[in-house]
Amino acid sequence: MSKDIYASLSGAMAAWSHVEVIANNLANASTTGFRQQKVAFELVGAKPLPLGKTFVRISPGAVDPSDGPIIQDGVPTHLALRGEGYLMVEDELGREVLTRNGTLRLDPDRFLVTADGDYVLGQGGPIQLPLDEQMEIDGEGNVTTRRDTGFDVVVNQVDQLRIVEVPDRAGLRSLGGGRFISESGLSDALSTTVVQGALEGSNTDPMREMVELIQASRYFEVYQRAIRNTDELDSRIYNLRS
Repeated sequence: MSKDIYASLSGAMAAWSHVEVIANNLANASTTGFRQQKVAFELVGAKPLPLGKTFVRISPGAVDPSDGPIIQDGVPTHLALRGEGYLMVEDELGREVLTRNGTLRLDPDRFLVTADGDYVLGQGGPIQLPLDEQMEIDGEGNVTTRRDTGFDVVVNQVDQLRIVEVPDRAGLRSLGGGRFISESGLSDALSTTVVQGALEGSNTDPMREMVELIQASRYFEVYQRAIRNTDELDSRIYNLRS
């Protein structure tokens, strides 16, 4: 068997992986807080790269940091972020994970949680609000509550949202469900602002992703034909020798 077929096979596998990434982006085009993933291709093999011994693979993808559209809904517990920051939450396994999905709510114990029940973390841990007090969150993530006593309004500083950035986006790994974990460290988000009473839509551009899907599918078909042609050539050579 000609070794050329392996180069074509590597290209077909990379093209199909690209198709899968694009399909996932499209499937989440309406998912709150979703950030699309981008891929890059790289050549691997001996140096210098001779013909027939050049292989291709997809390098670790990076999350697109651009903001999604703001969707105003007026729900006090809903938040949208502007900038590259992520909300820090604690999942059911006790891990500190990241999310852009600001569909938050108050659980029966008045803890601020995500739609999946993960605790939203502040500088002092999970954020818990006093009973019968209205929550307000400013652009810097400061969480305060207001209580009308009948004589005046009492303002209570509860905590500040823990919002972080990932310096190396290539180290951001998806856990599914709009949650991420950083494998390359974290830093405080100094340029991220919070919008209360709104949600962030997906930053996927469906039209652009459809174009990329068509291109990636065609690349995959080209590599398939190359594999078939190589296989047919091998068969003819074998028959001539027989």
